[in-house]
Amino acid sequence: MKHIRLSEDKQQRLVFYLAMEEYVAAHIADLLPDTEPGKREAFFMWQVPPTVIFGRNQVMEAEVNLPYCREKGIHLYRRKSGGGCVYSDMGNIMLSYISDSTDVAFTFDKFLQRLALALRRIGLDAERSGRNDVLVGGRKVSGNAFFLQPASSIVHGTLLFDSDFDELTRAITPSDAKIKSKGVESVRQHVTNVREELLAIGDTKYTEIGRFKEYILSSFCAGDAEIVLSGPQVDEIRKIEATYLDPDFLAGRHHSFSLERKGKIEGVGELAVELQMEGDRIENCILKGDYFTLKDGVDKILSERLKGAGNTAEGLGKALEGIELADYVMGLKTGIFIGFMTSSGK
Repeated sequence: MKHIRLSEDKQQRLVFYLAMEEYVAAHIADLLPDTEPGKREAFFMWQVPPTVIFGRNQVMEAEVNLPYCREKGIHLYRRKSGGGCVYSDMGNIMLSYISDSTDVAFTFDKFLQRLALALRRIGLDAERSGRNDVLVGGRKVSGNAFFLQPASSIVHGTLLFDSDFDELTRAITPSDAKIKSKGVESVRQHVTNVREELLAIGDTKYTEIGRFKEYILSSFCAGDAEIVLSGPQVDEIRKIEATYLDPDFLAGRHHSFSLERKGKIEGVGELAVELQMEGDRIENCILKGDYFTLKDGVDKILSERLKGAGNTAEGLGKALEGIELADYVMGLKTGIFIGFMTSSGK
């Protein structure tokens, strides 16, 4: 696995690093020409000052304490991958893994298992958990998401080393359903810092963040040479970065709706289905939530197929015949979607 770095060690805003991931993913064959196709892998780490980043399908106002973030100067950005809302500061190490594989489940699992193994090797009780987390002692130290490209995959996530959890709990506002699904009463009870866990087992070797980062880098990129991105390559990354700074992209999708079905689906995540209705018939359908997108177009296919259908199991089943929604949203089989829409407790 190749370590990617910039020629200048200058801190950038969060969306620059997301754009850097996209650039590496789009050019991975050129950056690693001597590596066999299907085995090309790249990795880098980064840190940012206090920032909140939320998933492409989330409603910013529902996930973020906007007045507090504005008062404190906490940066706000939307990413192009799915998943949930994250607070990051200089005590949180962000990890970026890019592969030329498009097997999402395999690539995602490979990265999470490798991260958990690296933490176990220094004595921590680490394990992969749920859709996208790594836990230490039953509490979360890493949450991750993926972004599928035409010929590559991006996996990116957090690694809580010495993050400020007081600020985290003030900056983001996860739903009650998400907190209850973890079996805890608050965000603070669900997370822990790696440094805290290392001190608890009496290990001081890696309690300095620089040394810990060196260890993580060696765990992923042992023996492999670095790839240093040049000035012209950084210029291309800046062009991609601009797409994240578009005010319309940051705001996300907003539309009026007549009916809404909200809940949490095991293996899928939080889902909100917003329907525009004409009488008892569906006119339009929009999905929102922290689910993972496998390919674009789920709103378009749902709106086209469901237009004129009744919001019943029979109506939905007939309209969606021959369509597998799990091709678009990880874990969301069409039968699960129909059951979600027609179950009691709407």
